[in-house]
Amino acid sequence: MENIKNIPNNAPKDPAPNKTFEKTKAYQDFINVLSQIIEKHGAEVLGEINRAN
Repeated sequence: MENIKNIPNNAPKDPAPNKTFEKTKAYQDFINVLSQIIEKHGAEVLGEINRAN
C-alpha cells in the first residue's frame, strides 16, 4: 500500500468507452453465445476451480 500514490482530484480521467459496439448484431450474438456456454458449463468450471484449491 505504500507504493500507491494519491491522485489529485483535478487529474485528467480516461475518456468514457465508446458504447456503439454494444448495439451491433455481432456483439449481441457473441454475448448470447457466451451466456449459453456459461449456463451449460459454468457449474462444472466452478467445481473444477473449487477442487483445485
